[in-house]
Amino acid sequence: MGKVVTFAQQKGGSGKTTALAHLATAWSMAGRSVALVDLDPQASLSRWAEIRADPELTLVETKDYRASSDIRAARKAHDYVLIDCPGAASTLLDSVIRDSDLIVAPCQPSAMDVWALGSVLDASRKARTELRILLNRVPPRHGSIEEVLGLLGDARALLLATQFGNRIAYGQAFLSGATANETQPRSTAAAEVAGLRAELTALLNRL
Repeated sequence: MGKVVTFAQQKGGSGKTTALAHLATAWSMAGRSVALVDLDPQASLSRWAEIRADPELTLVETKDYRASSDIRAARKAHDYVLIDCPGAASTLLDSVIRDSDLIVAPCQPSAMDVWALGSVLDASRKARTELRILLNRVPPRHGSIEEVLGLLGDARALLLATQFGNRIAYGQAFLSGATANETQPRSTAAAEVAGLRAELTALLNRL
């Protein structure tokens, strides 16, 4: 039985789709079978997958009303099911969180991003589903980051050790259906992706 990992964040531009795609490719390159479920109305993950046309990544076509059954079916057939989910509070978000083993909430180091975590944090607590916060698009100079992270309060304990920097390599690769760990395998971005894969693999093995 595979593990279901949902990426959710209410604020747009958090980089959740890009982070999800990089994690999916990292697990696939490690020999794991991966399914992608795109529930975000923007459908960016679906577009990326179509450009990529990778037979090793299964794009699950689904609709809101049958999402739960399709996720359960994908779980049975794959090692990992990665879901790109809209972050706004909704019955769909609640349902997907209940079906998930782990929620990953990408968050840029800004007050607006931290405040936008609220609905996802509340939904995960109600469902008793594990959640971790991925600090994303961290600028090279981030002297005020401690002040921003202080806004997380008790949720700061949910921060992943891995962080993604604000690197051009992520966006450039994504536009062509690739990932930075493929186009620049010796880069810092590739090392960050490898770190996320290792950290989440270990976490999921404990759940």
